[in-house]
Amino acid sequence: MNLPGRVNLLTRYAYLATLRGTESDVLNPGSGEESMRMRLQRILARAGLTSRREGEAWIQDGRVSVNGKVVTALGTQADPTVDRIAVDGKMINRLEPNVYFLLNKPTGYVSTCEDDLGRRTVLDLLRPIKYRLFPVGRLDWNTEGVLLLTNDGELAQRLLHPRFHIRRIYLAKVDGLPTSDTLAMMTRQGEASHPRGRRPSVRIHKVGERHAWLEIHLWEGQHHQVRRMCEAVGHPVKRLRRVQFAGLETMGMPPGYYRALAPAEVQALKRLARLDSSPKGA
Repeated sequence: MNLPGRVNLLTRYAYLATLRGTESDVLNPGSGEESMRMRLQRILARAGLTSRREGEAWIQDGRVSVNGKVVTALGTQADPTVDRIAVDGKMINRLEPNVYFLLNKPTGYVSTCEDDLGRRTVLDLLRPIKYRLFPVGRLDWNTEGVLLLTNDGELAQRLLHPRFHIRRIYLAKVDGLPTSDTLAMMTRQGEASHPRGRRPSVRIHKVGERHAWLEIHLWEGQHHQVRRMCEAVGHPVKRLRRVQFAGLETMGMPPGYYRALAPAEVQALKRLARLDSSPKGA
């Protein structure tokens, strides 16, 4: 039996295809030679430090230097494989290809890169992978389900920003049997912060004798939102599982397993985030 976190053969092919697609972003068409020169704000974003727009502000504020010289011009290009690039005097890591992994997070892990209390993190489930990854958003220690991990800082920030209305779908097991009026009360919570058509939606997925499973759709991530919504109407959550994020699902993946996203899945995420996949400033 495969250990949790082991990538199957098809996943490895998808992973290699993702890397090939990333490497092709930095080829100089027609030259037959690799060119890694690109705009500084793109380097910062691909290093997972910030978005391109915020990177532009860092450059204009004089926080970025190349080979020891502060750079403030937005059009400045550099080669991250050769040039020494620093932010606030601290050298950034060598640019890595952007990689994307989908994890079926089990309970008992925190969605951080490290934990001051010494608890296990989701990165412990992906330890053989050499790339510096971070989770896109957070699932609580006792919440399970879909979690995206990547080193693509710009994509991650957009997927989490409320203005892009990225859908999250949860299944929540709650105490008691909510009525239709109770479900309506839940959907009205936080309504003012949601544009029309983007308010939370709730429906009963299935019921037991003393509990119900609710299917909850959200369009932005707020701290403990699902648990707060349920507790506010007298039906506390007993179990919580995220079954979809940005169109990604973990059907057929046991808890603790992960896989690389296929190139088509990566492109779908970029379309949701309104990111132009063609290289800029290269």
